[in-house]
Amino acid sequence: MMKKTVQGLMALTVLLLSTGAAQARDFKFDVFALGGASTLVDAGYFTSAGRQYHSRFDLGPKFTLGVAVPYGKLLSIETAYSYGPNNFIVTNTNVFPHVGVQYPVRDYIGSLSAVVHAPFSLFHLRPYAAGGVEYDRFSPTPAAITIAKKQGFAAVSTASINHNNKIGFNLGGGLDRKIMKRVTLRVDLRDHITSSPAFGLPREPNQDSNASFPVTWRAHNIEYTAGIVFHLGKQ
Repeated sequence: MMKKTVQGLMALTVLLLSTGAAQARDFKFDVFALGGASTLVDAGYFTSAGRQYHSRFDLGPKFTLGVAVPYGKLLSIETAYSYGPNNFIVTNTNVFPHVGVQYPVRDYIGSLSAVVHAPFSLFHLRPYAAGGVEYDRFSPTPAAITIAKKQGFAAVSTASINHNNKIGFNLGGGLDRKIMKRVTLRVDLRDHITSSPAFGLPREPNQDSNASFPVTWRAHNIEYTAGIVFHLGKQ
């Protein structure tokens, strides 16, 4: 499902490229590669078997590849694919010292965003604002699934977890600095917002699962990356 969604976003970008080519004589587009880290802010407390637990995600590296289509001097439409781990940790707060159980999780994001650049530069840096829609997959690794089956989840001795697919949106901005005719340095800060993943666990225990995860909050995956933009086509 995630692969098909990303392919759909890329296909939409190709359509935008074709439309841009039909509407303008000068056909051009940008390809960018960014790397950095992300902080998935989704901490919360919940109760299992009368005990209080704390859940959170670890800081993790993040890698992004994308294509952008300029429309005029200020606006561009971009599609991007991001990947990186944000391991999920559940801690029993009633036990000291606090040692959490870690479930390795991989986060995949396919996004379509509008980017608006400022009409000016300051110290050769050109700011921009960005926002758009996205499709996120929070995917436990096979190791995480095994940990849940053997060690359980919270107070339950065994649990079955799986991936969660989420529709969300992103907001952010950054700075561009052109270093060559076809190469620009970029620093980007983006907040990817979705509902919190429950990894297939119900909010309350039921006949199919004794394990539960009553999440009702939102997840903010704050991504801070830097990298290179390549300007292709007729400049």
